[in-house]
Amino acid sequence: MKMRDWNIVLITADQLRADALGCYGNSVIKTPHIDALAGNGICFDQVFTAFPVCSPNRGSMATGRYPSVHGLRRNGCVLPETELTLMEVLRRHGWHTCGSGKMHFGPQWRKPPTGGPLVDPSDDLAVNPQPDPWQLPWYGFEEVVLSEDNRVGPYADYLSQHGYSHWDDAHSFSYPQHQCVRSVYPEEHHQTTWVADRAIAQIEAHDTDSPLFCWCSFVHPHHPFNPPAPFDTLYDPKDMPLPQWREGEDLEWPEHYRRKFSAKGTSHEAIGMCDVSDEEWQTIKAFYYGMVSLIDKQVGRIVESLRGRGMLEKTLIVFTSDHGEMLGDHHLVFKGTTFDEVTRTPLIVSRPDEAHGGQRRAALGNTVDLMPTILDLCGIDVPKSVQGVSLRPAFEQETFTPREATLIEFNEFRTIRTRNTSLTWHGCQKRGELYDLTNDPSCSHNLWDSPEADELKRSLLDQLFHLVSTNFDPLPLRLGAC
Repeated sequence: MKMRDWNIVLITADQLRADALGCYGNSVIKTPHIDALAGNGICFDQVFTAFPVCSPNRGSMATGRYPSVHGLRRNGCVLPETELTLMEVLRRHGWHTCGSGKMHFGPQWRKPPTGGPLVDPSDDLAVNPQPDPWQLPWYGFEEVVLSEDNRVGPYADYLSQHGYSHWDDAHSFSYPQHQCVRSVYPEEHHQTTWVADRAIAQIEAHDTDSPLFCWCSFVHPHHPFNPPAPFDTLYDPKDMPLPQWREGEDLEWPEHYRRKFSAKGTSHEAIGMCDVSDEEWQTIKAFYYGMVSLIDKQVGRIVESLRGRGMLEKTLIVFTSDHGEMLGDHHLVFKGTTFDEVTRTPLIVSRPDEAHGGQRRAALGNTVDLMPTILDLCGIDVPKSVQGVSLRPAFEQETFTPREATLIEFNEFRTIRTRNTSLTWHGCQKRGELYDLTNDPSCSHNLWDSPEADELKRSLLDQLFHLVSTNFDPLPLRLGAC
């Protein structure tokens, strides 16, 4: 296959649910720049995370492999340097590879000396994500400027130069995690703007004689919910739709969700979700939407920088997220569930060689498909280590079906998601999850204990166990008959 020398700009947001974008049907939020990308490309409507938590799924983005295979199985682990990444493959084929923002291929916080939970974050416990110069290329990045939730590293240095401390604002281990406050940092110094500034600087410094790969990875709209002015007041909480919730649905949940719902003070995310009022849910949504709109503004700036360099017409732009956010639906917040609000992610692909006029595809995809899709679009052979499949045929075939069901890993839980059903096995817990999405798209009725759904449950469990049992490392290749 002939290789295309397109530039590639991959833009990711952390904890952005698909339906928090205008191009995914949200009539309240303002995301004109992301919507414009969708208007010039294709929106994939049924793409799911390989693992609904930051680090493991980012490992899958980079490798095209499941967390149980690539080894970054949960937050706090490290992606093995032996893993072949998207960046490394592109680097070997002549791309200049750079990145900015949150990659989260390793821990952000060290374990406290006591061995207990992290309750008092400090510089001693915060990990600087920035690699030393002699570590480059780092996971295939020839150039990278990193900043994570803890803000230590290059962004902390930047804040100090402008009279701020990286501890001034709420972060991922502040209490409580659902707080909604205006960021201490003004928009021009906010982390979201800083990440975009670094990506724009990399684009503007690039020698256009070779193709560029730039991964711009935003830390937000991850909680806590703290956009800078004026984005903290861009949306009136009173105008926010109330969360999806059926009174009594929590009685049908597995034990893991019930603990999450009622927990108070036992961890940084144990906020007593059972007691959050409708007004508080609306405020959370308004601040979250403000964070999303700030990201949208930065996406517009990145596109304009490409246009200004004359690179836009030769650039493949991909926009996605690592996972979603409950945002009050089912009266839950953050992640840590396998509801679609968390597992379904946006995927927008805008190709430079043709406009698709805002077309949509229903192909059932997964995060592990991101790497092979990008490589295939550029005419590069997909490595044998990759478990995902390329979604490139969907550009020409509206009915392209890469799979009938997709697997989602989450700690000891496993989910099978089809177009019309979702089943999650909750390990040794007595109750799992089973939803008929045709009749119950909001997943408000768990059918796990329903005798009428026994046949469906058995069928899906059989399919799930098949997916799990065949989810092994494709390497080493089989070389002989026996």
